[in-house]
Amino acid sequence: MHIFRPVVISVALGLLSGPALAAFDLGEAARLGSSMLGGESQGQAAQAVKLVTTLDELGITPQQAIGGTGALLNVARSQLPASQYGELVSEVPGLQQLTGSEGLDQLAGLSGLLGTSPSSAPISEATQTALDNVSTLPQAQQAFSMLGMDSALIGQFAPLLLQYLGNQGIGGPLLQGLANVWGVNGN
Repeated sequence: MHIFRPVVISVALGLLSGPALAAFDLGEAARLGSSMLGGESQGQAAQAVKLVTTLDELGITPQQAIGGTGALLNVARSQLPASQYGELVSEVPGLQQLTGSEGLDQLAGLSGLLGTSPSSAPISEATQTALDNVSTLPQAQQAFSMLGMDSALIGQFAPLLLQYLGNQGIGGPLLQGLANVWGVNGN
């Protein structure tokens, strides 16, 4: 399957260029890429593009959006009851692949769908390790700092992530549980 990813990205980029751009949005590109990749990749590209688009209003890079999401998802994985975290990843296809530093590995392939070039500043091994080992909110704050974001940005980042998850059909006690572990008051 990995051999076909460059082909999928090239096709999507071709469709995004020129006159087709007016009638073709990032969601369409993600759906095209997902359907061509099939199997376990189904929906992952679409989720990542939607997520980055949601977090774009914070003025952060796609790399920071995916890395910050990975950090907060690790907090959720370690702090929520296993049944709630299982419900979260089953309700939002592809979300599990954004946990920790896993999403950063996929970002290079998604850069064409996002309309960006791959980041010129690779994530250091120390930052990747920090993202993978986050289990508390203070560790997530440290990971945000290592990604080049102010750790206080979690206060704006987490509500947008909750909004995104709510738009994906997550609600009730699970959304409130996430708000609690991420330190968001009054979801």
